[in-house]
Amino acid sequence: MVVGTGSTQVEGLVPGLKLVHEILTVEEEADLISLIEASQPARSPYDPDNPRSSTSYGWKYDYGTDSFVACDPMPQGFRSVAQKAADLAGVRPEDLAECLLNRYEAGAIIQPHFDKPVWDHVIGISLGAPTTMQFSRQGEASALEVAIALPPRSMYLLAGDARHVWQHSLPPMAATRWSITFRDFSEEGRRRHAQAA
Repeated sequence: MVVGTGSTQVEGLVPGLKLVHEILTVEEEADLISLIEASQPARSPYDPDNPRSSTSYGWKYDYGTDSFVACDPMPQGFRSVAQKAADLAGVRPEDLAECLLNRYEAGAIIQPHFDKPVWDHVIGISLGAPTTMQFSRQGEASALEVAIALPPRSMYLLAGDARHVWQHSLPPMAATRWSITFRDFSEEGRRRHAQAA
């Protein structure tokens, strides 16, 4: 079961979004940051000017080839937080196909986007500097925007409308932030993964 200070009242703002604060101790956060740094995250060749680096474990989706790529297995040090992520999403830990580690240096951003349809649930853990996730949805009359604060040691879940109707983005970072993102396969993802495996 997820251990934290409880879900914040965000579901009415962005349906399908869950946010839990303080799912880690300060010591656990520091250990995870050390593990992320030890993974030697690298800049994306598709976004070389953005000061954001990453490492993937399990499976990752290659945007250049539009296909899955097998990565090293997830290290033991991430198993505990993976269990918490699985509990929040209501899936088994072994269903989490990707463990994505990110380091965002000052100025790093994420453009508004939907995660690829090969993924189902998206669960993120925030470490280091706080940030704000921006959600946007195109309505019939005008665009809707909602800003959700992501403090360090918090965990969010994108499912339902939050995953498929609302785009999400991150503004330029003021200081270094790290994150861990877990994803499981959608039906399309399972089909395409079976072809790649």
